[in-house]
Amino acid sequence: MLTSFSCPQNSDVESFLKNKALRFDLTHNARTYLILNEDDVDWGICAYFSISFKEIEIQQSCISKSTIKKLDGISKSALRIRAFLLGQIAKNSKANNPICLHDILEVIYAVLKDVQHTIGGRVLLLECEDNIKLVQLYEKHGFSILQKDDYVQMYQLFEPE
Repeated sequence: MLTSFSCPQNSDVESFLKNKALRFDLTHNARTYLILNEDDVDWGICAYFSISFKEIEIQQSCISKSTIKKLDGISKSALRIRAFLLGQIAKNSKANNPICLHDILEVIYAVLKDVQHTIGGRVLLLECEDNIKLVQLYEKHGFSILQKDDYVQMYQLFEPE
């Protein structure tokens, strides 16, 4: 099934799924979720995502105190924020793939709702390439730029309904 997954626009996410996801799962470093076509399970993997934890070091000179407090929930002078890390997210580029980012995010939110109920947590973080179209796509779905480092760090407060 994994061999049918293809993402030529980002070989790293394809490689992660095929070569690293199982090892990350077995060592409890991340959990990878496959999204299948419910109408045709033989179609293969529509998309996948991996979730982990990350402690973000806050660049206080770049982030307002009100944003820091919103992320931390307690302090406006926090130096680190714990977050759910959306480490990998990818759509299979196979023709006629019915899934879109909104659908993938809905599955992610359902998983995080269960996790949040068990252990808490309030911030969903993703790190993406500094590509204006990619950043705008995530902004369209409720993410905001937090800070830029090797990648653009984007966040969303996760407050399930």
